[in-house]
Amino acid sequence: MSSRMICEYRELRNGIGGLDIIPAGVEMNRFVVPVVFAMFAVSAAAADAGADVKASSAAWRQAVVKQDRESLARLLADDLVYAHSGGKTENKAEYISAVTSGPSRYESFGETNTIVRVYGKAAILEGNVEVKPAGRAAYKVRTLEVYINDGGKWKMTAHQSARLTP
Repeated sequence: MSSRMICEYRELRNGIGGLDIIPAGVEMNRFVVPVVFAMFAVSAAAADAGADVKASSAAWRQAVVKQDRESLARLLADDLVYAHSGGKTENKAEYISAVTSGPSRYESFGETNTIVRVYGKAAILEGNVEVKPAGRAAYKVRTLEVYINDGGKWKMTAHQSARLTP
């Protein structure tokens, strides 16, 4: 760009004879509109991710009730650390074995007060759950689940629950 063109642009930008040719706020709007749009896009993406995490959690619970080994293998991260409300801790293989062919059998899970927080490729889900084991009385726990996004799929990598007093 020549120096003459730069001077002409500056004159137009600064106004001629004290008149402001570019209305006040136009320069600011050129910045603000994209920033606000980006904020809404990020917020919508986080909301979608939160819904995806909730769906993954629901699919996990359903797989536990159905004793679906293949679904559990797909929904749980390889480095899973699963801490039961009684204090027992299991890795992925131990947990899948316990809920599909071992002593841990469940009829249903009822979730309430579920909150999801997404932090990029990680998410935390917390809430209350009414656990109904097969052949035993239901009990309530407070649960904390940690998920990672692995290739576009949310997988549980950590779980801890604590029994709630009635």
